[in-house]
Amino acid sequence: MKILAFLTDPPVVSSILLHLDLHHLSPPLSPARGPPQGDFLFDQTPECDATEAESVPDFTFDQSLPEDFTD
Repeated sequence: MKILAFLTDPPVVSSILLHLDLHHLSPPLSPARGPPQGDFLFDQTPECDATEAESVPDFTFDQSLPEDFTD
């Protein structure tokens, strides 16, 4: 299968779709919305202070790259 033509002229595309009895109007644009807030599991208890940094873990984590990865 090959692409023979690529139609970009809106009146031409609309007339072809009308002739084929297909939907020829674009869907209405809706304003963007934020993510649903109920899905986030934030700690909202009074003991939680979001300005404090998390404690440092008590284990070491090697973030270096393997030798064969540096090429």
